[in-house]
Amino acid sequence: MTDAIMVITTVGSEQQAITIAEELVQLELVACVNILPTMRSIYRFKGKVFDDEENMLILKTTRDLFDEVSNVIAQLHTYEIPEIVAFSVEHCQDNFIDWIRQNVRSNK
Repeated sequence: MTDAIMVITTVGSEQQAITIAEELVQLELVACVNILPTMRSIYRFKGKVFDDEENMLILKTTRDLFDEVSNVIAQLHTYEIPEIVAFSVEHCQDNFIDWIRQNVRSNK
């Protein structure tokens, strides 16, 4: 296992996706953010079923920065309960891990 993680979140507009992505990269909390174009999400919230368009963000960072990344997303997000989920990167090329580490600040 590596110290790299991929974090996902969804937002209600492309502009919000860009705002969050730019802030996280500027703060050196993530090396990269992929913004996936509009997708359809059907979900239950507060007893009702919703059918909305969202954008998904996939963020590349390190495990030790997750709390800071999560806090920034929560501060900038418009959802009452934003989805902020991290997945461990089990295997990848060494040069990709090195690139992530070189492009985020150290939290140690």
